[in-house]
Amino acid sequence: MKPSEYAILELIPQRPPFVMIDRLAEATEKSAKGQLFIKETNVLCHNGSFQEAGLMECIAQTAAAFTGYRQLCANKEIALGYIGAIKNLVIHSLPPANTEIQSEIIVDNELLGYTIVTGKIFQDKTLLAECEMRILLDTP
Repeated sequence: MKPSEYAILELIPQRPPFVMIDRLAEATEKSAKGQLFIKETNVLCHNGSFQEAGLMECIAQTAAAFTGYRQLCANKEIALGYIGAIKNLVIHSLPPANTEIQSEIIVDNELLGYTIVTGKIFQDKTLLAECEMRILLDTP
């Protein structure tokens, strides 16, 4: 199956109200793209804007969906992941509620249980946020 054919809750361990990705649009061997429509009722929306924590969580959940997709394709159980570190975080602007953002991650390295990704958030073609994230997978 294509990543976009899965319901997002099949790919990630997070549950409402803390789901910050609606769809994994595509996945390659080392990258993925996701989408989120920001509702005003989103727990990380404040005063009509999606906050910094929401942008970071959208990147993390895009990585989680990518990992979940790879694990399902390999007939494995979806592992929990934890943000170990965030480096070089730059927030260019906060998107307003009732708009859609696109997330993009590129896997830079996988080493000793850590996945290191470069993540970006866009609205249309405007870069909103970027960072490097180290994610620790809790594999059985």
